Amino acid sequence: MTTVREIVFGEFIPGRPGEAAGELEAAAERLAGVGVVTDQPQAPAAALARAVLTKVAELLDVEVSELFVGAWRTRSALLTAARETAASPGLRREVSIRSFTMPWEYEAEVDVVVSGSVVTTLTAVVTLQLTVTALAAVVESGRLTALTAGDTTARGELRVRCSAPAAEHTVAEREQAVDLRRELRLGGGGVALVDVSHDVPAQRGTPVSPDPPAVG
Repeated sequence: MTTVREIVFGEFIPGRPGEAAGELEAAAERLAGVGVVTDQPQAPAAALARAVLTKVAELLDVEVSELFVGAWRTRSALLTAARETAASPGLRREVSIRSFTMPWEYEAEVDVVVSGSVVTTLTAVVTLQLTVTALAAVVESGRLTALTAGDTTARGELRVRCSAPAAEHTVAEREQAVDLRRELRLGGGGVALVDVSHDVPAQRGTPVSPDPPAVG
């Protein structure tokens, strides 16, 4: 499944070994080139920059599908349909969304360590913009059960900030298409968009009177 890391740094592609390593290496060269990390007696700037971005890449092992589902569970036409269908068993909703854009941002501090000592701390800021057009979905029993159409584009950017001197530099940016129908693994009942026990009011049944006492 596609991760944020793959959007920012690329992915290993069959027949093209080292594709992701090449993207990360290019970003490390940019980071070293702007002087955010500098040569140390024990390690050149390029090696330090590569270590920093390798750590950032590890932190970005987050599936894009999780971001979409998390957003839809918070506020969306899909959430509205999920609540309606969870409250009315057997109800089926077909939802169409012409276009929407979902921003996502992640920030982490990364220490640059040389011989056991921290020489500087950098802040990595990752932004992701997910744009979906012509989405068509089916919602049943509070669950997203099918995606029948929809085109998705993901644009990722990595910026690195330092405090001395104060500066921010963009070291990686990529854009790619994402196939949501492949990413969302809707088999086996689909993806739950609501927690029925919390999101759907308890349905009040017809009171039942106890049986009258037997007469002997």
